[in-house]
Amino acid sequence: MNELNALAKQGKINEDASVKDQHSIIINATAEKVWSILFDMESWPQWNDKIKNVKLEGEVASGTNFTWTFDGKKFNSQIQSAEKPTTLAWTGKSNLVKNVYVWQLEDDENQTIATLSTSMQGTFTILFNKHQRIYDDLLHWLQSLKEKAEE
Repeated sequence: MNELNALAKQGKINEDASVKDQHSIIINATAEKVWSILFDMESWPQWNDKIKNVKLEGEVASGTNFTWTFDGKKFNSQIQSAEKPTTLAWTGKSNLVKNVYVWQLEDDENQTIATLSTSMQGTFTILFNKHQRIYDDLLHWLQSLKEKAEE
């Protein structure tokens, strides 16, 4: 996990992972507003119906552990980077899969370009994390964030 933690601290995923994906969306809201929604991690289930039970063991900051359930799978994760208002990155494990998630926000006047990247690796990664499913999950998460920020 040390290598993955180091990558996430730099706002990067593992480009050599067996499963990886990245998508972006334009949100008609400022980066500050989008950041405030992402920063309130325990409220994720209120706007993303695939997320349940986000529990932080402290503040949203580098080194903070948290657990969360995504699409029925429980993850044990640790925040590696929380740079307001541009980057939120964490690493985690679910069963035998190690993952990195990186949110990047780019302010473009009154719009934000939100990019979500992920990489997954480990035993059985390919069997349980099909690329189409990861693709759909990232798009769902981005679209859910867009809808919440544009309310």
